[in-house]
Amino acid sequence: MKWIEGLDEPSDGELKDTVIPKPSGFSGSKYPTEISTVRITGTPEFIEAVGASLKPLLDFEDNSTRVEINLQRTEDRDTGELTDNYALYLSIAERG
Repeated sequence: MKWIEGLDEPSDGELKDTVIPKPSGFSGSKYPTEISTVRITGTPEFIEAVGASLKPLLDFEDNSTRVEINLQRTEDRDTGELTDNYALYLSIAERG
């Protein structure tokens, strides 16, 4: 965790400058690409607190790009039952 403590908080512009949008019509695994995707999992309170820091990314929503946000409850892998935790997925995608 020491590496994160040494990080400076980026400005809104610096955060937005690091984003690589998904190309229009993109499908398949996101892992071998440079596409910027955020996945946050945890309690509703944690999701809300961390999600608030991502508000500058909403500025990408315009005629050429869209902000994709998916929020869903997580499942227990062993039982398949829904838990009280959530997963938030956020990415920027080119409009096609």
